[in-house]
Amino acid sequence: MSSLNKAILVLVCAASLLSLGGCKELDAIKAITIADIDVSAVKDGDYDSFQDFTLVTARVLVSVREGKILEIRLTEHGHGPNHGADAILDRVKAEQSLMVDAVTGSTSSSKVVLKAIETALGKGL
Repeated sequence: MSSLNKAILVLVCAASLLSLGGCKELDAIKAITIADIDVSAVKDGDYDSFQDFTLVTARVLVSVREGKILEIRLTEHGHGPNHGADAILDRVKAEQSLMVDAVTGSTSSSKVVLKAIETALGKGL
């Protein structure tokens, strides 16, 4: 086997191993469930949360006043290509609910961001 063929074989094997790890992480993201938190029950305050699913990370700061979400800031977001998952913030604020549709083309990021918002709001219950 030539050196070039060996190098190609090594690269293919490495890519395969990396993709298997990525599949595990994608499965973890697909398995995320979001609780329907009653925002009106959340105490006034500013709540933060960080979610790390390796392929996608999100840190949010959620401000709640008088039982309403006033602001959601995505202070950190690690992900692949920019697909606009931050649009989920406006959806949650407009609906005052976590039960919103994911951003098309950014389902994984949307789920991780929603989980971060859920965890942040849970701190105020």
